[in-house]
Amino acid sequence: MLKSRLTLLISLLLLAAPAWAQLYTVTNGTTTRDRRDRDAVLVQVDGSVETTRDYWQEYMKDTYSIRFKSKTLAALGIKGKKDELSAPEATGAGISSKPTNLYVNLSAINDSTTEVALFGGFGDKAYFEPGGTPSEFASLRKIMEKFAVAARANAYQVQVKEAEREVAAVEKEQDKLTKSIQSAQSNTASNLKRIDEMQSKNRSNALQMHQDSVQMTSNARQLELNKARLQRRRERAGAMGKK
Repeated sequence: MLKSRLTLLISLLLLAAPAWAQLYTVTNGTTTRDRRDRDAVLVQVDGSVETTRDYWQEYMKDTYSIRFKSKTLAALGIKGKKDELSAPEATGAGISSKPTNLYVNLSAINDSTTEVALFGGFGDKAYFEPGGTPSEFASLRKIMEKFAVAARANAYQVQVKEAEREVAAVEKEQDKLTKSIQSAQSNTASNLKRIDEMQSKNRSNALQMHQDSVQMTSNARQLELNKARLQRRRERAGAMGKK
């Protein structure tokens, strides 16, 4: 039953995939860097901070040849709950003809949802903002919108793989149970055969004991007769000796 449910889940995931790709919503907002609010493009995605960080780094490297370095905020006692990533003097993303500093903050909304905040600027002072640098900020939004689609598809694939692993685990357990049942059935059949053989042997022994008992009774009577005959012959032989 569980195997059938998991197989159905995979089928439903496959059917729902095109619609799921549109579920992530990209918005403008703010995030924090150097203890100050920065204009950023935000999206919430499925997955922990760790898995989202890994996918973001892979996606940006493969799509724009931009390598983000991660800095986990362990010093604040929130390791695994928030990450800062940066790519200094990045090019190739179509944001500007000049190298730009790009940053991403990853924050855990809960154990299975992470907020991604993308922002950047020229150097450490001139951060992009919707009003002052609309073109650059719009480019950040385009990057995030493409990432949102890719991240949704990736999350769907992860969920499919998890369901496949669950199906495989149930199948393995079923195989184990089937082998156990077959072994028990084989042992039971063997035991029943031995029981039948023992019962047959017991019946044969009982018959033999009965026959032996009857023969012993007959032998006892014959023994008494033989003893009596022997005694008479001894007496006769004794009498003959005295004459």
